[in-house]
Amino acid sequence: MPELPEVETIVRTLERSLLNETILGIEFLYPDLLEQNSSYDLKVLQGKTFTKFDRRGKYLIFEFDHSLYWVLHLRMEGKFHLYQENIKPTKHTHLIIQTTRHWIHYLDVRKFSRMAVVDDLDSYMKTKNLGLEPFDSNLTPDYLKEKMGKSGRSLKTMLLDQSIVSGIGNIYADEILFATKLHPLRKGPSLKMRDYRALCEEIPKILEAAILQGGTTIRSYTSALNVNGLFQVSLKAYGQKGEPCVECQTTMEAIKVSGRTTVFCKRCQK
Repeated sequence: MPELPEVETIVRTLERSLLNETILGIEFLYPDLLEQNSSYDLKVLQGKTFTKFDRRGKYLIFEFDHSLYWVLHLRMEGKFHLYQENIKPTKHTHLIIQTTRHWIHYLDVRKFSRMAVVDDLDSYMKTKNLGLEPFDSNLTPDYLKEKMGKSGRSLKTMLLDQSIVSGIGNIYADEILFATKLHPLRKGPSLKMRDYRALCEEIPKILEAAILQGGTTIRSYTSALNVNGLFQVSLKAYGQKGEPCVECQTTMEAIKVSGRTTVFCKRCQK
């Protein structure tokens, strides 16, 4: 699943190509991608113009004139392809949008992604129960202590909890834990204020660094838009099982936490 840096990269890339373009036609080949609580059918966007591109957590938000918002979550396999000519769709192309200068193809192999068109963005996003953005000034040690301090869940699980901090997934959770030298199985009551301070420092730092490098192109979320994320070159924990720790040379180990493969250094992250 793409995480915050990948979603941010997709949003910025689409903005450069599609800002101020008007939708001329929509062919929805798999309408089940539209959420049942969508306020409108996707066809309402025909004739509307892209005016702003944004993101909340892992959600892409496309704003149009007439105060309409197209909100989309890519889930496991959703991706955009942009063309400057009419290309034959593949069997995984579920949506085709023609604009004044582009053909937008939306693909999803597993058909897990979901989208909605709404006119009240804030009310809609409240239904998703998202926590603070990683760059929010309210993300403080006291906030994390309040959310995590009494929990019996593992720290890795809490980092993945979108109701605490939105946008963090498996890749960046491993990187944050490695940077803070915190073991993924630590429980809330064992954390000290210094640990929360370290988390508040490293969460935005790591995600911002990943955004600047175009995210992590481990799959094709961004490469489909001709953007090759480079942050995987900088990964110190995720995907490094069996490799020497960059800090102490101890062999990196992997365990399952909440069903997710988690890589860590048993010496650095005690």
